[in-house]
Amino acid sequence: MAVVLINKKHFNTSDFKRFHPGGALGQRLSSRVKDIMFSGEAVPTTTISASMQEAVEEMDRHGLGALIIVDENQRLAGILTDGDLRRMIAQKKTVFEQSLTAEMTPSPLHTFAQTPAFDALNIMEQHEVTVLPIIDDGRRVLGILHLHDILGKGEFKFNGLDPVKKG
Repeated sequence: MAVVLINKKHFNTSDFKRFHPGGALGQRLSSRVKDIMFSGEAVPTTTISASMQEAVEEMDRHGLGALIIVDENQRLAGILTDGDLRRMIAQKKTVFEQSLTAEMTPSPLHTFAQTPAFDALNIMEQHEVTVLPIIDDGRRVLGILHLHDILGKGEFKFNGLDPVKKG
């Protein structure tokens, strides 16, 4: 079956090199989280005192599907995800009337800037999450890591063809 797919997609040695552990994915997995995480203004962050509306607007502005909530010292306090919002809607809660601190996940999974990307990927896979806050030893938020940034968003195409656009 694999051979048929390779032939049908005209998968060649240059494609193999790109996807093999020695290629782009392999290089990304052998890097550190600090090398591929979002940091600074690119991190969707708000404080625990923010309203739910402010939180959703900040989450939407960044488009990563999650919002990191910090305390007054920029320490990780929680996370709010698209999944949390979907569950609120499914429970027929009026989203903007909810308390951010009541709906966020307190003390979420996280990792550190020096963590190998491979280990971060394993955490994400084991816990079925797509983002991880990146913190320092004092729990101050340094960044956020998205699964697509480990795997190479948009880089997996056969023969350079975009599977959505069909060529």
